[in-house]
Amino acid sequence: MRLTELRLVPELAEWCREVREFLAAEMASDNVAEHVDPTDLTGLDLDFERRHQKEAANLGMLAVALPVADGGQGRSRAWKHVYDLEAAFHGAPSIDTGVTLCGFVLSRFGSQAQKDQWLAPMVSGEIMGAIAYSEAGAGNDLAAISTTGVKDFGGWVLSGAKSHITGAHKADVAVVLAVTDPKGSPRSSMTMFLVPLDAPGVEIKRRSTINRWTLGEIDLRRVRLDDDCVLGQVGEGWSQVMAAVAAERGSLAHYGWAEQWLSRLPAGVSPPERARLHAAAARVRAFGQRLIDYEESGQPVGYEASVVKVASTELLQDIARTARSGAGQGETDWTPMFENGPPYAYNALEAIHPTLSVGANETHQDMIASELLNRDLTVAAAPAAVSDDPVLSAFAEQAVQARQVLALTARHALRRPLYGKQVGDFQAARHRFADMAMAVEAMELTAVEAALAPAGPQRDYLASAAKVTANESLLDVLAGAHQLHGADGYYDDHYLAPFTRRAWAVQARGGSTAEHMDRLARLTA
Repeated sequence: MRLTELRLVPELAEWCREVREFLAAEMASDNVAEHVDPTDLTGLDLDFERRHQKEAANLGMLAVALPVADGGQGRSRAWKHVYDLEAAFHGAPSIDTGVTLCGFVLSRFGSQAQKDQWLAPMVSGEIMGAIAYSEAGAGNDLAAISTTGVKDFGGWVLSGAKSHITGAHKADVAVVLAVTDPKGSPRSSMTMFLVPLDAPGVEIKRRSTINRWTLGEIDLRRVRLDDDCVLGQVGEGWSQVMAAVAAERGSLAHYGWAEQWLSRLPAGVSPPERARLHAAAARVRAFGQRLIDYEESGQPVGYEASVVKVASTELLQDIARTARSGAGQGETDWTPMFENGPPYAYNALEAIHPTLSVGANETHQDMIASELLNRDLTVAAAPAAVSDDPVLSAFAEQAVQARQVLALTARHALRRPLYGKQVGDFQAARHRFADMAMAVEAMELTAVEAALAPAGPQRDYLASAAKVTANESLLDVLAGAHQLHGADGYYDDHYLAPFTRRAWAVQARGGSTAEHMDRLARLTA
């Protein structure tokens, strides 16, 4: 059992075991040795990827969260999250499949004819798909796209260029976002199209990234499409793509890679650094666990998916930098994935792009701040039963303090006037607030996870990670609060003063940070 194991209900845990057995066999070194392709994001060639996807499809794993009517298993997205996590941990090329990239929009918005033509063969692993929303001049701002779809006799004509496309060179079809009403508002001017990538006028180019694998560009040179290539409704592209991005941003694949990278840290990484990374991983685990719980219970997922995305991709960067810095002589050369040699230089470069994909992390921080500032921030996560454990009760108390500070900051500091606006109108302040909110939730959720874990090494691991989180996060929250309150918050008669003094006083209750870091170092050696 991995110390980083998620808490899963029995049926999902059993399925997770089956997934692991399948992926471990699939990704055995003897199987992949002859299929290495550094120019592909997966690190493997197309023959291996297609065969692997068909095997996963035959086992009902590829489309586990799609409705039964669309060829799936009808499970919650929690099952898809678990598969993505394990596929990433094992390095399997079945994360960015046609089902993953296109299945949601096809299932939700596609006609039966479109599903029969495109979704069914994706579910069976026969074909691949791509999403082509972004453009070089638009980036995260989809309202700035310039690709057009013009109504023509019997159909449409698409013109423009799409960029930053995963797997364009091997996809059979792409979901393309185009402007169909240049005079309309962004929310009513766009339409989604299903574009066969062998259609006349489609040209695909590959651009090498800094890690040598390629992203795609699709040039659309007056590509003629029939009316039945419109996906969903004309003018509804904006709302459709927002729904698709919301479904994609909560993937636990990044956490799976983090688990993998943690498991193969170089010997040169010191025990305290290893412990620090594991404490951070336990925080991401808690965010991922919340996502699993919400999906399984049918609770709507909003900003929580963005929290997972930001926290897990920043963890990847932290692990990669630490590993690269701790790598010894002979371990620092760049080596492509699946080729012989230490992966530390490759991972250091690879950790950059997850913070940019599916919306840059800064965009997600804005979304987190926007949603939380419209909520009652005095409402905390469900408290854990910790009264009989001095360690758990200590960091549960710290979490209560941190949430009070967060609520006061939102209510007062972010509403202070500044340059004719309010403090909360400035992006830097909103991002600082989002960081504070994530720190508070990390304290609460790691406390719950430690309390729910059965006695044993994992409980010890989670409890120490939670205490380290409580100590460090409470200080971070207070530092952020003081920055956002300005000089007034530093006076002894300000409401922040008792919180600040108490934060330092409770650091050693239930064990100091140093003591729990030592225990984490021993548990993860």
